[in-house]
Amino acid sequence: MNARTPSHHADSPARPSRLHSATAAALLLLSASAVCAAPDDSPTATVRTALDRAAAISASGATGDARLDALRPVARDLVDTRAMGQRALGAAFAKATPAQQEEFLSLFAELFIRSYLQKLLLFREPKYRFGKEERHDDTVTVTAQIVAGAGADSYNIAYEMHRENDRWLATDIAVEGVSMTSNYSDQFTSLLRTHSFDELLDLMRRKLGQANPTPGH
Repeated sequence: MNARTPSHHADSPARPSRLHSATAAALLLLSASAVCAAPDDSPTATVRTALDRAAAISASGATGDARLDALRPVARDLVDTRAMGQRALGAAFAKATPAQQEEFLSLFAELFIRSYLQKLLLFREPKYRFGKEERHDDTVTVTAQIVAGAGADSYNIAYEMHRENDRWLATDIAVEGVSMTSNYSDQFTSLLRTHSFDELLDLMRRKLGQANPTPGH
């Protein structure tokens, strides 16, 4: 970080004392350290960082599978899929056994990340415009408009962010006003009217191309 050396006043001594020089240098160093030690960890910065990382991966020229593998940790760093999964399942989550809950959350995380990656993280050369953060109690909504390349359509996205320990995580993402969490909730509610929880898990496994778990696992 470059700092301009203050110009001397007319009445300043031509050669300041060593003590004055050392004090001035220390103050400049402390000032620079204070600026550098306070990175922007706001909700908007968190979303912007994730989208920038995703854009770099999408433009890397790697194969589709390789890009998806590289984008997975980006999505996991941004989205709290456990909180989102419990919210999407609603009251049915509490009625499930601990083993069913853990398998559901694992399957949901993969389903959501695949859906999110396909919708928002695979754009080529996207451009972002961020709106003003909206705060409601412990929730901060980050709004963004994503333009996917020259002449492409634009999408309005809203990220519902919560502070979890020392970082911000999204617990819902709305695309053009449609909540992804609510969308999943509607699907789960409809399925559980006519299917058992184990049948829901089996449907989720099949959607992901996974075999049934080995008994005892």
